[in-house]
Amino acid sequence: MELLPQSREALDEYVATVDDLEHELRVIEGWALRTVPECVAMSVTFLDDDVTFTLVASPDTTRPVSALTPIGEHLEAADRPVAGTEPALDEDWWADMARSRASVGIASTVSLPVVAQGRVVLSIDLYASTAHAFHGRLDALAEALGASQAGAVTNADLGFDSRRRAEETPGRLRDQRVLDVAVGLLAAREGVTVEIARAIVGQAASFAGVTEVEAALVVHALHQS
Repeated sequence: MELLPQSREALDEYVATVDDLEHELRVIEGWALRTVPECVAMSVTFLDDDVTFTLVASPDTTRPVSALTPIGEHLEAADRPVAGTEPALDEDWWADMARSRASVGIASTVSLPVVAQGRVVLSIDLYASTAHAFHGRLDALAEALGASQAGAVTNADLGFDSRRRAEETPGRLRDQRVLDVAVGLLAAREGVTVEIARAIVGQAASFAGVTEVEAALVVHALHQS
């Protein structure tokens, strides 16, 4: 699998705080593929920093099926009840609807949390090309990846939303850098702690009705004037 271009860009932003991150991603990928050869994509999210890195087997995996199917066909399918059941209570009906909105090449997914010191610090999302790729393999996957099998969630992201988060990661990292620098400048200028400086930026943003990043840009401008 290959890193999304945005994930490759994000590595340059994030690598300063995480040594040899790409190697770690490749280790996770290797274990995942050995356990579930049908894997066609993988996303790893560092929850503390809210950054996601995604690898895909093919660029086509990023295209949602719904982009290729007229929405009327989805609505028509939604109106067709399953014989002998109420659609709202029929799990197979919901699964079919979810797959109708799935990304190309993705037929099943699993999200595995990694827990450290009693809290979830990492989320590993795997995407497979067959509907039953993860059946009977969750225990082996969790053990290989150091994840919690008890917290595993299947088929919750057939639409490959983690790809979108990965695409947004470089922008979030750039914004965070702008905010961190502004907080440092303000702390030095006012002789206060970083925590107090961050609170000042947050309060100024709230008062002005702007984002913290926009308030941080004002701090940058004042420093340069």
